Amino acid sequence: METRVANRHILSSYDDELRRLERLILEMGGHCEELLAQALEALANRDADLAAEAIRHDIAVDALEREIEGLVVRLFALRQPLAVDLRQTLAALRMSSWLERVGDYAKNIGKRTLPLLDLPPLPPTGGVIELGRLVQRQLHDATQAVADLDVARAGAVWRGDSEIDTVHLRVTQTIIEHMRTDPERAEACTHLVFIAKNLERIGDLSTNIAELLHFSVTGDRMLDPRPKGA
Repeated sequence: METRVANRHILSSYDDELRRLERLILEMGGHCEELLAQALEALANRDADLAAEAIRHDIAVDALEREIEGLVVRLFALRQPLAVDLRQTLAALRMSSWLERVGDYAKNIGKRTLPLLDLPPLPPTGGVIELGRLVQRQLHDATQAVADLDVARAGAVWRGDSEIDTVHLRVTQTIIEHMRTDPERAEACTHLVFIAKNLERIGDLSTNIAELLHFSVTGDRMLDPRPKGA
């Protein structure tokens, strides 16, 4: 992303601040990817220590959001960015907000996983893990599109949201059916339903980031309605 601001401003300190903003966004995205991976591995392997680590890891994401907000305020106050710089600065601010929410949802997955570990394993858990892997890929591709200013990859993320919706619906229906046939497992099934919903929301936020990257680079919004699964 550094090529975006190279050799464009008279004040090198301005370019340095823009580059720092870009690096912070990428660092925040990396933390979110790691947090989500920890939460999913904790669920898949029934690992309480990893679930607790995912919960703690969210602190780093929150700290980066605050640092980005402070830098954006500084840029507006001292640099008064215009045109492309303004678009990219505002995009970074919105991305940081969405990434903070990604961290919150991943942390919630860790929190929901902990009580599941005190209960017998549920068969629908495999479907939730499948959904989680799709969402992991979506989040990774969105953050990589930001790193590379890759509009084509952002478009692929945008189109991939429908697959996540479809899998989320199927997984949720399977959990609810299991709850109906085995009411004694209602508590565990409820945790799984919320985990699946958290994953679906991370998928939506990843798509938001991809859409915003497209706008930041091209200046144009994606005009077609976002694809949605059945």
